[in-house]
Amino acid sequence: MPNFSSFNPNPDNLRTLIFGKDNASTARALSTDTDGHILNIMLDGTISNLMGVTITAGTINSVMGATITAGTLDAVLGATITAGTLDAVLGATITAGTLDAVLGATITAGTLDVVLGTTITAGTLDAVLGTTITAGTLDAVLGTTITAGTLNAVLGTTITAGTLGAVMGTTITTGSLSSVTSISQKSFQETAYLDQVTGDAYTALPAVTTSVFGNYSFFVYNKGPGTNKVDARVEISANGTNWYVDVDTVTGIAVGSVDVLVPQRFLKFTRLALRSSTAASPTTVDSYFNGQGT
Repeated sequence: MPNFSSFNPNPDNLRTLIFGKDNASTARALSTDTDGHILNIMLDGTISNLMGVTITAGTINSVMGATITAGTLDAVLGATITAGTLDAVLGATITAGTLDAVLGATITAGTLDVVLGTTITAGTLDAVLGTTITAGTLDAVLGTTITAGTLNAVLGTTITAGTLGAVMGTTITTGSLSSVTSISQKSFQETAYLDQVTGDAYTALPAVTTSVFGNYSFFVYNKGPGTNKVDARVEISANGTNWYVDVDTVTGIAVGSVDVLVPQRFLKFTRLALRSSTAASPTTVDSYFNGQGT
């Protein structure tokens, strides 16, 4: 047609509005801010990737198989994160949900209410207060004070600093204890020497290393049979070769009687020696060493 253009030369006349329907099937226009960002809030569906974004409000019900590489999570409440990576959680409190794994992360603040069946292989836990870790593995705890909670097992670990308030029913199999300030229950050791038949000369029983004991004594019982008495004495030594007689019985111990010999002097090694009070008149003796740590 003459004098009519086939194309519209004005782009403003080509703009259009984009509408969507709400849950009542009412058409709603999408709106943006001055930079063109969509203002509508996503109420359902899946966000595959959030990179360099800060979510300041709202609720994330589930994060599954996603990697959050930047931005800020102010709070994660009642959510289960089943996969993906959290590079950093700073100043956040996770009050519920499940963290399957924390790898190479540093948790600088916030609260871990419970860590169940988890292996923390790297990163830093600045503080764990009032928490019970029931399973999983902590490779290293350096310079940390655990003020409450329960450690079921510490295997092959060196704790270089911090405070253990209580260690109850635990076996430490490897590692180093730099300092033990106090042990509430004293150690105890008992060694029994049963059915020892006496001879005419003193015969020494195996020596005990008494350097680790604060109190110790020998219990001697003459069980007979017959009426033959037994003489007993305590011998001490610094090198386990040369022995000194410390104390002995004043009179022989009669059959059916007991005597307790308490060393008067301290040396590294201590032993009990026995003989028949009368030559060619043997008897049978049960004796016990009882020692208590300091």
